[in-house]
Amino acid sequence: MASIGGLSSSTSSSIGSTSLRGYGGLASGLDRDTLIENMTYGTTSKITQQQQKKQQLEWKQEAVRSISDKMIAFGNKYTSTITASTNLFNSNFWGRSVITGSGENSKYVALSGTAGSANAITISAVKQLAQKATVSSSKAVSDQKLATGTLNVEDDFTTQNLAGKTINFTVGSKSYSIYLGDKAGDDKLEYDTAEHVAEAISKLLEKEEEGLSQKVTFTGTADGKISLTGSGGNAIYLTGGSALQYLGMTADKDKENNLNGKTVEGALTGHTTTVGFKDMINGKTLTFNYNGTSKSIKLTGTDDLEVLQKDLQAKLDEAFGKGRVKVNLNGEEATKKKTGTFEFQTLDPETGGADDSSSLTLTSGSSGLLGGAESVFKVSSGASNRMSLDSKIADLSAAADGKWAALNGKKEIYVVDGKLTLSKAGAPADAEIKTIGISDDETVRSLMQKINENTDMTVSYQSAADKFVFTSKENGASGHIQMDAALAKMFGLSDGTKEVDVRGKDAQVAVKYAGSDEEVLIRRDSNTFNLEGLTVALKGTFGYKEVKDADGNVVKDAKGNVMLERDMTAEAISVTASVDTDKVVDNIKSMIEEYNAIVEEVNSQLSTKHDKDYTPLTTEQRNQLSETEIKNYEEKAKEGLLFGDSDLRMLSSALRTVMSGGLQEEFRKIGITTSSSYSDNGKLELDETKLRSALATDPENVERLFTSTAGTNADGTATYNGLATNLKSVIYQYSNPLGSSQSKGVLVRKAGTQSSVLSLTDNEMYNEIKQLDKLIANLQERLQTERDRYISQFTSLETLISQMNAQSGWLSSFS
Repeated sequence: MASIGGLSSSTSSSIGSTSLRGYGGLASGLDRDTLIENMTYGTTSKITQQQQKKQQLEWKQEAVRSISDKMIAFGNKYTSTITASTNLFNSNFWGRSVITGSGENSKYVALSGTAGSANAITISAVKQLAQKATVSSSKAVSDQKLATGTLNVEDDFTTQNLAGKTINFTVGSKSYSIYLGDKAGDDKLEYDTAEHVAEAISKLLEKEEEGLSQKVTFTGTADGKISLTGSGGNAIYLTGGSALQYLGMTADKDKENNLNGKTVEGALTGHTTTVGFKDMINGKTLTFNYNGTSKSIKLTGTDDLEVLQKDLQAKLDEAFGKGRVKVNLNGEEATKKKTGTFEFQTLDPETGGADDSSSLTLTSGSSGLLGGAESVFKVSSGASNRMSLDSKIADLSAAADGKWAALNGKKEIYVVDGKLTLSKAGAPADAEIKTIGISDDETVRSLMQKINENTDMTVSYQSAADKFVFTSKENGASGHIQMDAALAKMFGLSDGTKEVDVRGKDAQVAVKYAGSDEEVLIRRDSNTFNLEGLTVALKGTFGYKEVKDADGNVVKDAKGNVMLERDMTAEAISVTASVDTDKVVDNIKSMIEEYNAIVEEVNSQLSTKHDKDYTPLTTEQRNQLSETEIKNYEEKAKEGLLFGDSDLRMLSSALRTVMSGGLQEEFRKIGITTSSSYSDNGKLELDETKLRSALATDPENVERLFTSTAGTNADGTATYNGLATNLKSVIYQYSNPLGSSQSKGVLVRKAGTQSSVLSLTDNEMYNEIKQLDKLIANLQERLQTERDRYISQFTSLETLISQMNAQSGWLSSFS
């Protein structure tokens, strides 16, 4: 064996590392272990040789499997699995799958399908596109202004000082910090009385962790007393928090008072403060969202609403840009400084006019600024310059514009034969009637949901446009939206003087079928449909023109639709089918690259000679080397183990001739040739330009060159196996993983493959390895017998010498 890293070719002691029975050298002074090692060297050498032989066989098996696995993968991708999109025998691979329309009007239609469907029709004209019945508000449905309630600088406000504070405690090994926020889910929290404080904290505890509100219980009484009781078996300590000073409780930082089963008493103190308008707003913030961008502005304390208006205007200009949001102060001129409402409106900074396309929402504010009548601005968070879908219909009905007044006091809306109406009077006796109930707290949002669930239409609110949009659930002309005038006015669909009656449209396409000059006008409820196996997606109309009277005026039908007539000068769309050249070329290119890689590996293994100086490392040798040295050594030791292998030689010969001799000239014409260099061992070369040209002019011939089989045509001319046919045969012969042991491929029978689990323990190399395992086991048993024998002999020798030494000493004592 070659030396590496200073490692000699000798092996380390096989005895020194073995637990030996008996003792040696005590009386005789002999190195028993070394002597036994030398005496058993013949057997240990045989074991090492067989272990190295086994290792080389395992490496050979690994090398053969590498080739067979690549061939199996190649076959699955290109020749065996017929459903694979890359399989060369799959008709779809070569099919004329790219369907296109030609002519100046082809931009109006997208096509897909098969070659057969492409030859079936010609599209002469598109008269009309399909359209669902749709109707929307004629103008914005809100005044597009965000308004507050009436502000009064002389008002006093009560602040709840507990809001925003914390309570800290531990339960068992877990610590909690409860933040006293404004809400717990959808519930608004109040901290003005002891009862409300206890209720709020309990809700927050429920949110924190299931069961926590039973372990830590807060109760409050009308006289302001508040108490905390612990239960549940765990140690409970009140450890701090900024809320304790208002609850009249003291933190137990040293954890000396376990509250489990106990109650600590407190009383609300300083929990509310009464302040004036100026102090209430000073330093507080309002957060606005303008077209998706949120900015918070900080208010400056003042007792003058006009000063506050200017402050708001300056800060909104800074936040969103000058001239985009205008702040108006409305009220009596004589008292405007003291009382009035604020109105926020979006503007076009270029013209100074209203900007109907922008949205503005007051998303949040510091405690006390937003909410009900007790708040500063007397408007809830979420107010915007758009329709509030959570507005109650009762409030809208009472609004000054009166648009929703039609629902004032109503409890039902009817759907009569699909028509949305406030009255079912005059409905036919056999009419289908559905009822939509309206509760006292009905909101616009909930009403929309009921309409969507109970009618053949859907209604949505488009915030950017500030409009309602109604759309039929049915496609094309089947869709029909009908609504009486009163409801139409509510949603801004009409002025209230006429009802809504809108029907959808079917797509109408004029086509000619193969073998006929007669045009057929077909109707479909969608702009994408199947026609004789061809998928048609309409994008626009052509081939029709408006009908005009003698005076040149456009003629309309009774429903006001423009009448059309056929324009025979328009160019029809011819449908053609072609091969997806890019797909085919890319796959053939990949196939050739993978084939060449197999050829390269087969011939590299076959022609590389093994350096006999590089035998597998023994365990003792591996222990003397680094991981890098072991890796480099074993890479060299693995080289050439399959040199001259007869099976690989036959495989190499088969791969060299996969292109039938009778077809080589034909393949040259389409850009596929065998390398002229003998050292390439039959690798294939590809000229993409020639292949693309061949696919464009005669794709069927290219397919034939790959998939044909040997035989004789009807006219007596010979046919040959195509390239894919030969490849399939070679792949099957050498790497077929299926079937019985004898039907598997040559390399699979030789070394097995992960693609066939049974083959892993049923192959020639596996059987050889098992024989070597048996031989090694027998040699190791022999080695143990030899060691035991020599140890017994040395032990007897040591005993005898010890006895002799003892006797000699006894005799010498008499001299």
